Amino acid sequence: MLTLRAQQNAYRLLLPKNFLHKKIEEKYSNILQSKHSFFYSPIDFLNESIQKVEVLGFSNATVQQQQTGRGKPILNPNRVNENNFLHTSTDYNYRSEANPLALIDRTLNVTFRHTVGYLNYLMLFENFWLQYSRDESYVNLPKQFSVDLFNEENVIISRILLSDPVIDTMDMLSFDYTQPVAQDATFRVTFKYSNIDFEFPDITEDPYNDDGLRATSIPASSQAGKNC
Repeated sequence: MLTLRAQQNAYRLLLPKNFLHKKIEEKYSNILQSKHSFFYSPIDFLNESIQKVEVLGFSNATVQQQQTGRGKPILNPNRVNENNFLHTSTDYNYRSEANPLALIDRTLNVTFRHTVGYLNYLMLFENFWLQYSRDESYVNLPKQFSVDLFNEENVIISRILLSDPVIDTMDMLSFDYTQPVAQDATFRVTFKYSNIDFEFPDITEDPYNDDGLRATSIPASSQAGKNC
């Protein structure tokens, strides 16, 4: 059922498996196993630490010009005719002539929670280093991120597709001996993408797969991980 009330927490961003460099995948798989982590896959470990996503939005979609004869005040019938002069010019707003895609803020902000030992931060930092190496081809970079949006039954209603995402910025780590506890519980990574698209999966035909489970629902393991 499509309702008018949106759930701001009913979303899912899963970084694709090929987001991590093969060397990072191998290195941190061994680290997670040696530390007896609940997650043996580095990309799963990374995805479970996602706390917040900010995407879309646009700005500067209008152009302001001065035009004569526009914005004239309402005339009072009792006004003296000599005072009914034509304004020389006034500001008027038009649609921007720029490509609409150029007006969209093609930025994806992803907030991660810090983990013990800042393992996910170090994983992302090293991955950035390898992805931006001169000998790394664009062919090996992820082609698309998707943000899934769910209804109250945890079934995907719509999906935002982001093409050719690349890391743009990453927050610094902050350590402070003057504070009894760590102040920074989260950190933000900013991605830039080149294009967007939207999908609206059809859930009216048969939303269940061969196992009797919803094919487009949130996996139970993913829901549980958000509370870890």
